[in-house]
Parts: sequence; structure tokens; C-alpha cells
Amino acid sequence: MADETDRSLSEGEIDAALRHWRQPRVADDFVDRVMARIEAGEQRRPRGALMRPWAIAAGVAIVVLAAALLLHGGAARPAPAGTRFVRFSLTMPQAEQVAVAGSFNGWGRRIALHARGHGLWTVRIPLRAGQYSYVFVVNGHQVMPDPHAEGYRPDGFGGRNSVIIVGSPRMTA
Repeated sequence: MADETDRSLSEGEIDAALRHWRQPRVADDFVDRVMARIEAGEQRRPRGALMRPWAIAAGVAIVVLAAALLLHGGAARPAPAGTRFVRFSLTMPQAEQVAVAGSFNGWGRRIALHARGHGLWTVRIPLRAGQYSYVFVVNGHQVMPDPHAEGYRPDGFGGRNSVIIVGSPRMTA
């Protein structure tokens, strides 16, 4: 039993099918409507072609902020009067996050250090002159003193806190 797929088509049948297939179907008044719009001077913009002013302003603000951060990379800003910026740093390659907590902020809020590459974590904090105790908190739970601290004191729980004296010759922790 033969079906339609076995039947050969003539070139004429193929040409007729292609001509019919290629012709777009438009409404009878299509040309008249297009010409009326052209004569009236009506212009339509495709969607998305018209930028909204707020979108342009937001884009410019993002570019300016990104450029400032890249160019200055958190450039030094002046310390508030009576304070000095102190750099806390820890080399801990296996850490996923590092923070510092200390007597300089009542031990309540941990201040996140920033990953600088090759396991180095740092942060700069403005501190007034004085003596402070502090510890690093690694991965949210491992509390450890600074291995390069100026000194240490008991923490009252069987461990020890690091000590830094702001205003001393060794100003960074």
C-alpha cells in the first residue's frame, strides 16, 4: 500500500507551494493604514528604545560609584578628630570569613575583615588613643587571639585576648 509520501511532486507543484508559503498574509487595508500614519507624521518607537530619565540617572550613578571604588580602592580618609585608623589583619587561608570583636565596641558587634587574597584578611577601624582587648572570630565561631598582637591578657574564660595600645609606636594589629 502506497501513501502520499511515496508520490513524487512535479517542479510546478513545488514552485506553487513555495510561492503560497512565502507570501505573508496581511489585512486588506494594511497598506492604507501604513500610508495614513506616514502622511500624518506619526512615529512609533520600538519598545525599549526610549530610555527613561531615572534609568539613565541610575546607570550614571552606578558607573560613577564603581569608578570611585576602583580608582580609590577604599582610599584613606581622614580619621575623625582624636582618633587614628588601626589596621587589624590575620593570615588564615582556610577561613571563609573573619571578624574582629573587642573592648573598643563593647564586644557586642563583630566587624568583618575583608579578604585580600592569599589568605590575608584586613580591616581598618578608627580608634581613640588607649588600650584595647580584642579577638578574631573565624568562620563565625572560632575565637582566637591575634598571633602578632602587642600583648595578651586573660579573657576570664581560660583563654586570652589580644591587646593593642593605640598611640604606641606599634600602631597596627
